Amino acid sequence: MARRAALVGSDTLIAGIDLAKRESVVVFIRAKDKARLGKLRIPTTREGVAELERRGRLMMEREGLTRLVLGMEPTDHYWKVVCRAGERLGIGYAIVQSFVVARARELDDLTRDKTDHRDAALIADLVADLRFTDVRLESGAWLALRSYADARARYRVERASALQEQRSLLELAWPELLRVVLDLRGCHLQAALRLGLTPSEIARIPLHRFTSRLRIKQRAHRFSPEMSRRIWEAARAAREEPEAVSAALRWQLAGERAQAAELAISRLDVRMREAFAATGLDWMRGQIRGLGEILLTNLLAFSGDPRRLDDAACMLKLAGSNPTERSSGEQVAAGGIHRRGRPSLRLLAFQAATCLLRHNPEFQIRYRALVDRARHPLSPKQAQLAVANKLLRVLWSMAVSGRPYDSQLAAGGLRQAA
Repeated sequence: MARRAALVGSDTLIAGIDLAKRESVVVFIRAKDKARLGKLRIPTTREGVAELERRGRLMMEREGLTRLVLGMEPTDHYWKVVCRAGERLGIGYAIVQSFVVARARELDDLTRDKTDHRDAALIADLVADLRFTDVRLESGAWLALRSYADARARYRVERASALQEQRSLLELAWPELLRVVLDLRGCHLQAALRLGLTPSEIARIPLHRFTSRLRIKQRAHRFSPEMSRRIWEAARAAREEPEAVSAALRWQLAGERAQAAELAISRLDVRMREAFAATGLDWMRGQIRGLGEILLTNLLAFSGDPRRLDDAACMLKLAGSNPTERSSGEQVAAGGIHRRGRPSLRLLAFQAATCLLRHNPEFQIRYRALVDRARHPLSPKQAQLAVANKLLRVLWSMAVSGRPYDSQLAAGGLRQAA
C-alpha cells in the first residue's frame, strides 16, 4: 500500500485508458477529488502515448499538478506497448485488474453497462482509490526468461496436441501398433509415423529395407533393430481400414509438428539456462533434492524475481494457490484456493510437488503430517498443494536471504530474510 500511495498522491493527474487494438480512449481526472478534466482518443502506439503525454503536461500546468500516472487494464499485449512507451517518457503507470473494473461498473450505478469512456473513467477512479496492483514490466534477464518460458509452454501444448492426434488416428486405423509400442513419444515409433506409410504399405516392404529406411529417418538417436522388427510385425498383423490412407498422412504431419516442437523446446531450454545464469540466482540449481534444473528455471521464470516481493505469502498469491476462508458468525470454514494468480506458476508448483514427494525426505514428512494428522486431515491432493505452497515459500526465502537450502527451510523455520 505504501508503494501505491507513493505513486499516486494529491498532486497527481491520472490518465485512465481503455485499451483497444487500434485506438484507445483516455479520460483525465484529478486524483484528490476525481474531477474529470478532459478526454481524448489516441492510437495504441508509442506516438499515441507521446500525444497523451503532451496533452497531460498542458493539463498539469493549468491545474497545478506535478505528476502524471497512466492507469489501464492488462489487455492482451497492448498494455505493455503503452507502459513501455510511458517508461521511456518518464511516466508512471498502474495496472487495474479486469475483475475489479467489472465489479466497479456494478458499484457505480448498479448496472453492467459498458462504454469505452465509462471504463476509462472507472479505471482512473480505481487508480485514485489505490485499487491497482504492483505489476511492473520485467527487464533484462527476467524479461528474456519469462518470454522463453511462455514460448516453451506453448510448444509443450503443441507437442501434446500432436501426440494426442496420433493416438486417436492409430486407435482408428492401426490399433495393433499401440499394443506393441506403448510410448507414443518413443523415437522409433515417431520415426515410423513420419514415414507417412499405411500399415499395408509397410507390410509389403521387406524387413531389411524397412529397417534401413527407419534408421535413416531416426538418424539422431541410437537405433534398435528389435523395435523396427516389432513395428513391421504390427503392420503385417494389421487389418486394412478404410481410413488408413488419410490417417497415414495426418499422423506423418502430426509427427513432424511434434518433432519441431521438441526441437524448439530443446533450444529454449538452452536459452533459458543462459538467461537464468544472468539473474544472479543460478546458485539455487541443485539445492533441493527432487527439484530439477528445468523445473526450477520455469518456476522462477513465471514468478519473476522473488526478491521484489515483500514476503513469502506474495508468492502464493501470485500463483493463486493461497487458501480462502468461508466463515460467518460462529461458523468457521476453510474454502478452496483463490485461483486469481498465474495458472502456469500454480501448475508448475503442483508438478514440482509431485517430484519432491518422490525424492525429497523433508517434503515427504510434511506431506504425511498433513494427511495423517488427527484434526482436520487433508486429502492427498490438498496435501500436495500444501507442499507446492511450501516449495514456493522456500524458494522465496532462499532468493531473498541468499542462503542455501537446508531442512529448516522445508520445516518452515525461515520465513523472513535475515
